[in-house]
Amino acid sequence: MKTLISAIFVQRPAENLDWVIYILFFSVLLMALNRILFSNNFKALASIERFVEVNDNQGIFSLSLQLVFAALLGALLVPYIIPDYDFIFYTPVLKVLAVAVIVLLFFVLRSLFGSLGLFAFKIPSDQHLNFRSSSYYRAYSVMVLWIAVTLYYFSGLNRLAIFIVSIIILLIIRMLHIIYKYRNQPEQQTKIWYYNILYLCALEILPLLVLFKFLTVR
Repeated sequence: MKTLISAIFVQRPAENLDWVIYILFFSVLLMALNRILFSNNFKALASIERFVEVNDNQGIFSLSLQLVFAALLGALLVPYIIPDYDFIFYTPVLKVLAVAVIVLLFFVLRSLFGSLGLFAFKIPSDQHLNFRSSSYYRAYSVMVLWIAVTLYYFSGLNRLAIFIVSIIILLIIRMLHIIYKYRNQPEQQTKIWYYNILYLCALEILPLLVLFKFLTVR
């Protein structure tokens, strides 16, 4: 066991990673508070059908998940952020905060555009189901990101491989959420196939491409 642990986790004395520890501690602390305050939500994570029926301050629970998700994603993306704005975001923590704000704004705008799309096409939608299923899959995304950030900064594994695998898993989780919503949406909405195509292009694929371009442009 010691051999396995030493092969994965190695000491990196040349790199100050205190800020990563702070973010990991913040995420664990917030999740621990959630576990105490919203225990029913955590108990229901084993089944999405049960989770969507739980009424245990889902709004606050969802907000805390989004905050942790944004912070952890920011920590994972810090090494890939272009240095053009280093005179403003000159520390990793500031870069994490900048990415977290962008991610949170992305959530808000995506929700607004989704609501506008539903209104424009006059499509019925179960907002209760969509909101709670989003929280359910977000919880698993947070778990993936926490493990990814820990391995990325404190292990001897290839960092690029960890990053790519993490992004792929997050995309799979997101796709599972989309499939779940598609299967459980009103029958009238399911028949409007072009709405689902527009939704995927405008609110899922395009924002990811824009974010990728923003992070990689020189």
